[in-house]
Amino acid sequence: MEEELLEKIRDLELELELLKAQNRRILECAVEEKRSLEALAKKAQLYFNNADLGYVVLDAHQCIVDVNETFTMLFGYTKEEVLSLEMRTLFSRAKQYQEWFGKVTASEPCARLCHLEYRFRKKSRHSFWAELFGRSFVDDDQTFMIWSIRDISHRVKSRNMIDKLSRKYQKQLRDLETLLDIIPIPVFIKDRYFRYIGCSRSFCEYFGVSKEAIIGKSAFDLYPIEIAKRLLLKDQEMLESVHQVYKMTTVSPTTHKEVTLEIQKKQMIRNGHFDGFVGVFIDMTESEKQELYLQNRIDEEVKKNLQIQAAFQEEMIQNAKFSAIGQMAAGITHEINTPLTYVKGNFEMLLEDMEAFMPDSVRKQTMLKDAKTIQEGLERIESIIETMREASQKSREQKEPTNLFESVVSALILSFNRTKQVVAVRLNERLFTLQMPKNAYTFTCTVQKQRIEQVWIIIINNALDELIKMSTFDERRFEITLREENGFAIVRFHDNAGGIDAKILPRIFEPFESSKESSGIGIGLNIARQIVLQNDGEIVAYNEGGGAVFEVRFALTERSKRLYSDV
Repeated sequence: MEEELLEKIRDLELELELLKAQNRRILECAVEEKRSLEALAKKAQLYFNNADLGYVVLDAHQCIVDVNETFTMLFGYTKEEVLSLEMRTLFSRAKQYQEWFGKVTASEPCARLCHLEYRFRKKSRHSFWAELFGRSFVDDDQTFMIWSIRDISHRVKSRNMIDKLSRKYQKQLRDLETLLDIIPIPVFIKDRYFRYIGCSRSFCEYFGVSKEAIIGKSAFDLYPIEIAKRLLLKDQEMLESVHQVYKMTTVSPTTHKEVTLEIQKKQMIRNGHFDGFVGVFIDMTESEKQELYLQNRIDEEVKKNLQIQAAFQEEMIQNAKFSAIGQMAAGITHEINTPLTYVKGNFEMLLEDMEAFMPDSVRKQTMLKDAKTIQEGLERIESIIETMREASQKSREQKEPTNLFESVVSALILSFNRTKQVVAVRLNERLFTLQMPKNAYTFTCTVQKQRIEQVWIIIINNALDELIKMSTFDERRFEITLREENGFAIVRFHDNAGGIDAKILPRIFEPFESSKESSGIGIGLNIARQIVLQNDGEIVAYNEGGGAVFEVRFALTERSKRLYSDV
């Protein structure tokens, strides 16, 4: 019995030793496993902290429970500063956080959220763009989300720059297309494969098709086969040629008429390689017509200039004749003036003797009346001689203060021999006579006196040429008025001879524009206009009241005045 008990005790002791040995082995394995898990956790933490991406772990309330070192460097916070912070504090704008939160709450459990781009704010308050990848997971019956964050500020900046450049180039392309469309000649652009990649509206109109029907096509789609082959050979030459000009005869696709086109091309080079060319073509048929028209216009202008030159040469000859006649007139007026002064003086003495020594009688009254008529004739001769003497004086061709009223009277005196046979001239509402005082009105302007008198004579003679066509003397009217207006002296000539032909009125002052059939070559008014412009004046012509009006204006150098109240 004791032996059995001892045997059982020994068995129990042996079993206990075995259990102790087994426990030691289990403990050793547990310690080894712990060491392995600690090493694995350390390695995982090392990988977690040294990843290129910033990682943040959030709980179910979107609060931060863990971050890696890359995250802290990216945002500028320490790990202790961000733990327990809400994710919303990292977003630069609340609106972006709400958008992100909406996507998170709408996603399925354990789903992945990729390529989310939002703007975050660092601790330094600087903002940057980040790309997010997120995934939820469960640990100890709790739901967490881990997010990787990559700084993509450079990418966004580059993308924005690309978008900006793209919009800029698209605008430039639209501007180029607009420019092409307003160019009145056909323009086309071909790529390196000789396909149309652009063209102007004129190019489309030439072929009678839309731009969409041309883009991407080749010459074989637009031209007859033989013409297209020739064009292809010429296009291939552009591989080696910078510029190309040639002519080609073809049939217009819209008019179906034979035309000659001049085609010009310019090579395009991109990155050192041939990238197509820009070309234009011109319908030389129309160009030749224009060239012929221009040649005819040139011939007309040359002919007209030759006529002008001949007319001015004739004028120079006439001026030379007038100069000679003026010299003769100066001598004649001098020779006449001496005996005229003698006769006038003695006649006045004779009148005094008649008044003093003749008895009053009918005969005396008759003789005095006749003597008065003779005296008026002598004064008329004296006035004419004085005007001729002034006109025959050598012109100094320089501007000087001149009374325009006096110059008009002088022009009327010189023209009186003709005007008295054509029309009764009224000057400032009074019938003109040789006895009208030259200083009755004063309109002082700085002009070339004799040249301005030439202007008045030209206008007066033109009016007389038209008035003489009217049947009777009494129907004719010719009025000359001088007035002051806004610091200008205005000389106005108005007749009732029917006015200026509407066809030539816009060109009345151009050379060789005349309605005269039997006399004149149409340069008088052109000369008058040049004289007026040279003296800083203005001259206009228009029709009024059944007749022509010529108005000439010069700036007054002093206020106008009226000397005689009865004039």
